[in-house]
Parts: sequence; structure tokens; C-alpha cells
Amino acid sequence: MKSSTVARAGRLLAIAACLAPTLSFADIVLGHSGDLSGTSAALTKDYLRGMNAYFDDLNKKGGVRGEKIKLVSRDDGFNPDKTAENTKALIEQNVLALVGYRGTANVQKIVPLVQAAGIAEIGNTSGAKSLRDPYVPGLFHVRASTTDEIEATVNHAWTIGVTRIAAAYQDDAFGKEGLDALNAAIQKRGGKAVAAAPVPRGTVDVDKAVEALAAADPQAVLFIGQSKPAAALVKGLRAKGKRPQFMVLSVASGLHADLGEDAAGVIVSQVVPYPFTELGTPVVRDYQKIIGQLDDKKYSYNSMEGFLNAKLVAQALQKIQPPYTRAKVISTLEAMNNEDLGGFAVSYGKQSNLGSRFVALTMIRKDGSFAR
Repeated sequence: MKSSTVARAGRLLAIAACLAPTLSFADIVLGHSGDLSGTSAALTKDYLRGMNAYFDDLNKKGGVRGEKIKLVSRDDGFNPDKTAENTKALIEQNVLALVGYRGTANVQKIVPLVQAAGIAEIGNTSGAKSLRDPYVPGLFHVRASTTDEIEATVNHAWTIGVTRIAAAYQDDAFGKEGLDALNAAIQKRGGKAVAAAPVPRGTVDVDKAVEALAAADPQAVLFIGQSKPAAALVKGLRAKGKRPQFMVLSVASGLHADLGEDAAGVIVSQVVPYPFTELGTPVVRDYQKIIGQLDDKKYSYNSMEGFLNAKLVAQALQKIQPPYTRAKVISTLEAMNNEDLGGFAVSYGKQSNLGSRFVALTMIRKDGSFAR
């Protein structure tokens, strides 16, 4: 073909390209690994419901500069090795960021992968100190730490004269760090935990814990772990005629689903705003409006947390000048200081990944709702 013919063909192709209809942008793909089949599956699915509700609503409005956000979720059954396997696959799939992981051991397992790939993991349900102090590059927490939750819980107990406190804890890094935080909070007030009993991770095998706690006869029991073993523990102690004040952390806020009316009176620390009132903050009002459009209109703390995480991701993406890269996501998050998500603020830095220190205490009612 003559050079003039080639040039003319090139010009025609360029004109055709200009006249062609604009094609839709590629998806912004995010990756998630979580327990969709194990002991914390209900909580994980509820968290995802909140994230997907926000992303779906945003996508209906055009996404981020015309690009839709797509969340790819993989089941790890709460198994850290499977979490690592899933994360490798998601990174190879070229996801822009990882979001909403569940479990301290699971997140610890992926830290080397996250750092090697230069990718952010944004928002997870672990409050572990080891993922915050010393600073862990690549992780961006939204929720307050377990230490913050336990300090608020012990402070409340001490204020009302409840000083004989025992603990049952998930026998892993998360549970042991929580136990350390509990001991520190009680010792700061001149006391000592009256008993501490481990519960094997990922099980509801609470028999030994029940025996140890019943023998100590505490005024209050704090369970540091997920909701299903917490429910088994409450049932076991009550079967022995023991009725201490039960207290659980936010990761077990779905306790009513596993315990029913027997969950009434359990104190739960929460790390996101109260999602059940229309008089709430702007982000709560947005949450209620969007969740109210779903087939499942149920409000919950777990879906509220997922919703907040999704909004944080979206606000970070809005600040980035395309093309989007993993490095730009990280640098954008690091520059966020007192970032307002609608009455709920998060802050990061080049040596801080804490996000928020918000904690509020609630009590479960018979119908599963929460009193403040």
C-alpha cells in the first residue's frame, strides 16, 4: 500500500473515532475477602450489604466521573490461609484496592502481600493494636481500636460500681490483644480481672470457659470475639444459674441473631454512629435513605460500617485525578485529615492509619434493637 493511501486511511480512522459514540468507562474494581460461609458469615454479609448499597446507589448516579465501582468478593471461611490465597488472586486480577476484610489473623496474614503489591486495604473489622501500633503501611482503618472499645466498656462498668470483671476471649491474636487491653484498663483503676478463659478460634466450644467463669462468679463478663461463641457462652453461664452483666465488642453486635431474646441486657460497644434514628448525622440519613430502597430494609451497625467504608473509598476516588493507580489511592488517603463522611470523621497520615476513635455503648433489647 502506498504511503499516501496509508495516511488517508489513518485520517479516515481518526475521523471515524471522533464521530463514534462515546464508550462507557471501564469499571473501578475493588477486591474483598471475607467469611461468607463460617461462624461470622452473617456479619460479613451484612457489612457487604452496606458497602454494596452505597456503591450501587453511586453507580446509578454515574459512579465516579462516569466510572462504575465494582466490588469482587471472595469467601475465605474465616481461614487466614484462604484469605491470603484470595488476596493473591485479587491482586493478580489487578484490583485497585482491597476493602472491608474481616478478622485480625486474616488481616495480619495479608500485610506482606499488601505491602509487596503497593496496594491499600481500606477498612476492616479488626481493632487489633498490632495492626495500628506500630504503624502498619498499607492498612487504613475506619473503626476505633479494640483498646478504645474496651477502655470505654471498663470505664462504664467501674463508674457504676462493677469491678469484678472476668473475660472470655477468642484464642488468637485478636483475643489475646483484647485481653491485654482489658487487663491494662482494669489495672489502671487499681483492680485485676477475676478470671480469663480462652475459646478456640472459629468454634463455639465454650464448655471449659463456662466452667472457669462460673467458678469465679464475676459481676460482669466481657467476651472478646465473634457473636456465635458469645451466644454459646451466655447460654452456658445462664444454664449454670449465673447472670453476670454480659458485655461484648462491636464485632459481636449481631448477637441477637444467634441468641434471640436472651440477648436482652447485653452491653455492646459500637464504633459507628447509631443507624436507627432519622435524627442522626447526615451520613446516617443517607444510609437510611439508601438502605430503605433495598428489599432488605433492615438497619444495622454492620451495614452502617460497610456503608461508611464505601463512602470513604468513594471520597478518596473523587480526589484522585485519573488515571487511577494504587499509589494514588494510598497517597490520597494519607493526605486525609479530619475527613468528614457526614458527621463521622477519619484521619490518616504518613505514619498513622487509625481513622477514627469513635466508641459508644449500647444495650440490646428483647426485640434485637439497641438502647443508647
